[in-house]
Amino acid sequence: MASDHEKDPFIHGTLEGKKPYARLRRECPKRHTVLCVLHILFLVLNIALFIVIKLSAPAQACSASGQKPDNVVYSPADSAVRYQVYQDKYDEGPTPFSGEPRPQLDNAWSKLLRSSMIRLSAEEMRRMNKSSVTMKDGSGYVGYLEAIHMLHCVKRMHQAQYPQMYPKLQAEDAFSTHHWNHCLEVLRKGIMCNADTTINTYYWHEDSTGKMMIKGDRTGPRKCTDWDHLQAWAEDRTIYGGDRERFLENLVSHDHEGGGLGPL
Repeated sequence: MASDHEKDPFIHGTLEGKKPYARLRRECPKRHTVLCVLHILFLVLNIALFIVIKLSAPAQACSASGQKPDNVVYSPADSAVRYQVYQDKYDEGPTPFSGEPRPQLDNAWSKLLRSSMIRLSAEEMRRMNKSSVTMKDGSGYVGYLEAIHMLHCVKRMHQAQYPQMYPKLQAEDAFSTHHWNHCLEVLRKGIMCNADTTINTYYWHEDSTGKMMIKGDRTGPRKCTDWDHLQAWAEDRTIYGGDRERFLENLVSHDHEGGGLGPL
């Protein structure tokens, strides 16, 4: 048979009679209600604080650096950017893009820069918040990749070493001091903007006279943009621009609204 205290409620031993227990049962729900309300208020406060922090983050990033963070600088080419790792090495001899002027060299550069001007849609222009020259057939707007602009400058700097081989460019002032300074600034800013963080090393080298000296060693893995993938994206949008006069007269609108032309 159960004892008297086993028949009573669990906390009967701490109370006298059943009235205090009844009172506790009435008070507990009230206490739980207060706790629930406090928890809900705390949750709402945290959610509000999270939203405020997320909304103010871009503004804080801008004010701290004076520039917009990457996630608000849109480029249609972002979807074409992917990276690869390859083993870098320094080529002692001429590459297809260096050395004495020759047809193979000019063809290599022309192939590299064949997408100097690309077509952009109205929606892409709106997302970039930019204006440009419009296509006469209404198919879009004219733009160019800054990476190809920089390569254009490298090409001009190479050609400037052999001006007699490029008389037409000389007549167009392609090797003028103004253009030279422009290209130097384009390359300086481009290198600093897209800083390559690869760390190179040095090694001891004995020259032809037997003197020991240190030389830079660029061999090793390097993370790079997959250029072929990016260029394939640009090729799908390429606008014919080999002949400047034909381009200006036949392909673009003459409303003179918006920005200027890319590197031709």
